[in-house]
Amino acid sequence: MKISYKVLQKYIKNLKSAEEVAKDLVMHTAEVEDIHSQNKDFLNIVYGKIKKIENHPDANSLRVCMVDAWENEDLQIVCGWSNLEVGQAVAVAKLWASVLWHGQWEPVVMKKTAIRWVDSFGMICASEEIWLAKEFPANDEKEILDLSFIEAKPWTHLDEVLWKDDAILEIDNKAINHRPDLFSHIWIIREIFAISWEKFNFSYENRDFSWAKDLWIKNEITDFVSRYMWLRVNNVSNIESPNYIKEVLNSAGINSKWLLIDISNYSLYFYWQPTHCFDADKIEWNITIRFAKTGEKFLALNDSTYELTSDDIVIADDKKILALWWIIWWKESSVSDSTKNIIIESAHFDQAILRKTWKRLWVRTDALNIFEKDIVNGMQEVALSMIVSELEKNIKNIEIWEFSDIYPNKQKEVSIDFDLNFYNKILWTSYNEIDVLKILNNLWIEKKWDKLIIPFWRKDLNFKADIAEELARISWYNNIVSTIPEINMWAVIQSNTYKIKNDSKNYFSSIWYYDMFTYSFVNAELMEKSLGNTNDLIPMKNALSEELTHLRWSLIPNLMLSLEKNINEYNDMKLFEIEKVFNLNNWNIIENYNLSWVEVSNKETVYYDVQNTVSNFLKTIWVFTFSFESSEVLPSYSHKGRTWVIMVRWKNIWLVWEIHPKVAKNFDINSRIWFFEINIESLESALYQTVKAKDISSFQENNFDLNFVVEKATAGSKIKTAIEKSNKEIINKVELVDIYENEEKLPGKRSFTYKVYIQSIHKTLDDKDKWDLINEIIKNVSKVWWELR
Repeated sequence: MKISYKVLQKYIKNLKSAEEVAKDLVMHTAEVEDIHSQNKDFLNIVYGKIKKIENHPDANSLRVCMVDAWENEDLQIVCGWSNLEVGQAVAVAKLWASVLWHGQWEPVVMKKTAIRWVDSFGMICASEEIWLAKEFPANDEKEILDLSFIEAKPWTHLDEVLWKDDAILEIDNKAINHRPDLFSHIWIIREIFAISWEKFNFSYENRDFSWAKDLWIKNEITDFVSRYMWLRVNNVSNIESPNYIKEVLNSAGINSKWLLIDISNYSLYFYWQPTHCFDADKIEWNITIRFAKTGEKFLALNDSTYELTSDDIVIADDKKILALWWIIWWKESSVSDSTKNIIIESAHFDQAILRKTWKRLWVRTDALNIFEKDIVNGMQEVALSMIVSELEKNIKNIEIWEFSDIYPNKQKEVSIDFDLNFYNKILWTSYNEIDVLKILNNLWIEKKWDKLIIPFWRKDLNFKADIAEELARISWYNNIVSTIPEINMWAVIQSNTYKIKNDSKNYFSSIWYYDMFTYSFVNAELMEKSLGNTNDLIPMKNALSEELTHLRWSLIPNLMLSLEKNINEYNDMKLFEIEKVFNLNNWNIIENYNLSWVEVSNKETVYYDVQNTVSNFLKTIWVFTFSFESSEVLPSYSHKGRTWVIMVRWKNIWLVWEIHPKVAKNFDINSRIWFFEINIESLESALYQTVKAKDISSFQENNFDLNFVVEKATAGSKIKTAIEKSNKEIINKVELVDIYENEEKLPGKRSFTYKVYIQSIHKTLDDKDKWDLINEIIKNVSKVWWELR
């Protein structure tokens, strides 16, 4: 948001310097990103007139010009521009002026120079060389800036001629998104008064036009267009705008054109209300506010044609579309030099559906920027009244002809309980009622009985805490005495979710997995690559882009996308992420934390490495009882023949093992991809189990290996479980240490080797104890098909 310091000076007596005003706004209201003193751009650049042009004696493409740009004498300047004429008004950069030279980023300081042996004492400038390309675009790259449309005294400083002698305060939009009222001059002026403990006694124009003839308009969508006003004014003319309007437009970087155009921009930047003027004689009647018909086309002011959908709101007459929302208007309805009668439009639109339209068509205007902040009903009649008053000031004998105001659901008055004790308690202050009411009165907040009546423009004030914040920021936060807060000195109890997030990051980072943070969104294309669809996903009502249309239900698709982007740089990528996923349950959105990782590997038996990784991780978070089991219910991206579910306390906590080869191919990855995904909430009750302490034996620990040959369909975990159940008193640990597969030697089978660690707390175990245990193990394992080797 850009604010003119010169405009502020007109309304605020004894205004502080621009720097001090910026500091006050920063300390009380919003961040001021920059103060741009326009005249700094035009030091030693003046308005001049060409008096004489001669050919250069040694260059056919150059001219030698004598320019009236110096108080006592003419300047000789060598120039190569194509549109030079005697008597032409031009911008002249004198010696020591700074200009942009041939597209360079850094300015060049002008010095006396000889161009092909002819002295040149400055430069006749093109618009792009003096930072004016946006306001005065050139038709040709060899054109100078022709200022002949401006009458001024030669050698007048260019900042004065072009109204560029202002200081522009650039306020950070992000800091005032909750305060749409601050997107204009009049509200910033009000804010500065309040900061100074004064009230801005400004009377808005608020005229009654209900006496005029009724202008017939039909609003078919009052839920989205809550107010719509039209006023027809006859006998107007498109004259030059007064200087005070030009100043406001100049601060916003808008070139003044003609009054009937400028007056709408003035309403936007000074009063915070978008308006528009139509040429009334170019409009057929029976005006309707409606949704567009799919396929309808619309020629806009920017000469672009847009094809609309049934989600776009339009204003139309019997034959054509006049405007697309408040984003852009029909080209042929615009005012011109010959306009005699106008219709002034002022309205309020729903910001959410409007935002959808601009994101689809990528048409952005300053009016849209205001509506996006959800301006309130109340300024429409003020802006309309102001425009009529300005027309009456500048054009004689205008005639108000027809009027319409569609406003079915008027805005209700907002009130908040007055509670002085609450304000002092929350701020740790001792305000008295007189001081509090003075601050609030300067903000136009009035007290009636025990209620505070909130002005219509302060949509951000809804609770007592909001009033406390207003008191703190106006009286200044630094004036609140610092105190030591009351805090709970008891130990903080960390939730299991918090602990597993930290432990997961520590564990996987320690084994060289990259910690990822991907988008929370997916789209149809990404889901198709994962062999899924978006049918059961939660759609975004206001998607940020076409790539971010639905909330993710799994972390795997976005991790696969990260693999695709990085696989060419790193062959053995290992990525993990622990973040939220979103699912629907009876139309309620359920948020859960998932932990997922993906890994690229070409090893044939890597799934045993994966199993060990998962097992070690589960033990890291104190989950000691778990198993891997087959399942028929699997997500689309998994390889059904090579994916198992993880069971903890008879509960499925999710999946492990291989990504489907088609999915890998869709992401341009030729290697095998292994994955792991668990639902943290499903696992939470089993996390950080209490470990039962046991006595440390003083006797020696022994171990031995057992090798079993089983069918490939037999799970190694079943054999391990059978071994562990054999004699729990002396078995300390059972580890799977080797897996062997060879179709020639062991067709349809595989070999598992387990190391069994044994130790007694009562004695040293001998061979008899060992063989008794082995026999017991054989007996237990015999329930699983096996062949002991």
